[in-house]
Amino acid sequence: MSAQRLGTLLVAVPGLSGTTYPPGTTVTVRGRGATVDAFVNGDWLPLSWWEFSDGLREDIADR
Repeated sequence: MSAQRLGTLLVAVPGLSGTTYPPGTTVTVRGRGATVDAFVNGDWLPLSWWEFSDGLREDIADR
């Protein structure tokens, strides 16, 4: 099994459940390459490379 890491959605993405997650949502990412599996509270989101960034979004206002 590939390692998991955290990522942040860059665009709105629908999950398998039908829920659409907005940009800025933290996701758990599995896999590498052009497409990956991502999860939000168990909901599966098949993501393309341009739909997320690796790591968490840092909000400048929180500094």
